[in-house]
Amino acid sequence: MMLRNYLRALALFYRTLLPQTAVSSVLVLGVTGLGAALLQLPWPPPLGPGLLLMKLGTFPLVAYLEHRLRPHQYWFYRNLHLARWQLWTPLVVADTAGFVAFVGLLHRWAF
Repeated sequence: MMLRNYLRALALFYRTLLPQTAVSSVLVLGVTGLGAALLQLPWPPPLGPGLLLMKLGTFPLVAYLEHRLRPHQYWFYRNLHLARWQLWTPLVVADTAGFVAFVGLLHRWAF
């Protein structure tokens, strides 16, 4: 498969999962905000391993919901000779990088 077609397929796959990953990011930031409010800690927290692991821990939930809500979507990508790991690995990397950048901007603007 040509790189251009692979990137287009990845963009299409990411676009279908963007609402779920955005909700999971907001959920992680909301939980940390609630914890910071209850413990009277400053918010937004610095990017640490706990926050990053919380974000990475949401991907199995997103994958499960995606498999349950759209079980037949993988046939399109299978016809393009793409395995699930070829779709999910760049998605996890790109979404985590976007989350890290967003938290970094939040932290910079807050302090």
